[in-house]
Amino acid sequence: MTEQNTADAKTGSENSTDTEASKRADGAMKLTIGLAGLAVILVAGIVFSVIVFFRDDAEPLVALDQATDQSVVESGEFEPDPVLDKANRVIYVPLDENGVILSRSTAQGGSRPEDQAPSGVMLQRIHGNMDMPFSTSDGPTDFTDTGIATGFARTAQGAGLAAAHYLGYMSAGADRTQMLVDSGLVSDPAGEVPKKWMIVPGSIPAVAMPIVRVTFNPDLTLVEFGRQVEKTSEGTSHIQLLKVQMVWRNGTGWVLKVDPSSTSVHTEPMGSPGWSQWW
Repeated sequence: MTEQNTADAKTGSENSTDTEASKRADGAMKLTIGLAGLAVILVAGIVFSVIVFFRDDAEPLVALDQATDQSVVESGEFEPDPVLDKANRVIYVPLDENGVILSRSTAQGGSRPEDQAPSGVMLQRIHGNMDMPFSTSDGPTDFTDTGIATGFARTAQGAGLAAAHYLGYMSAGADRTQMLVDSGLVSDPAGEVPKKWMIVPGSIPAVAMPIVRVTFNPDLTLVEFGRQVEKTSEGTSHIQLLKVQMVWRNGTGWVLKVDPSSTSVHTEPMGSPGWSQWW
């Protein structure tokens, strides 16, 4: 009987040890998952690797100018039929993967309100998986040698358009980010971008967030992009927003400034002033 008790005790001890080891393993796994999640959040906030999910009730795309609708869409520079994105926005697919520069409308001065959308906005699917806005009023007007749109106006609207494009490259993977860096369209004095490339997925579709708020200065402009999200704990809608800075460089135009100390993802209540739907 003593031997049996001893065996039972030994077996119980082994089971207890196995259980504790299992608990430790589970705890380590949960910690790893938690840290990985935190890393993803930080990358999303600081290095702009943002996967955007549009709200279901997104408003329609800003209407095209009639002249643009006739002379550009039917010019033979696009696929015969446009497509819809997940927010039911009309996306035009250019035959040239870089995109199509739209005919300029009457030049717009700097007296427009900061929340006024650019004129003649068209979303084009460039480089196969980037849905980016082009306008007739504020650019783009040209492309770099590597096919990145440039020539955005030195206006609030031009800064917003440029920010949408360049964030698209930053969120579409290391190869697209490299195109932006090589073109001199990123100001990265702290060397933050290369450090994060290894964890930025290379095949994320890039899209323009639907609502925009701009605090304009001709030399340094703050551009905020937002989308509607639900806060389940409070049962209310909020705007999730991403802030970026655009600096003007003579001879280059708008350049995206990488500044982790001021670039991050935030939320604020719906109805906050300054927001408008641009595309």
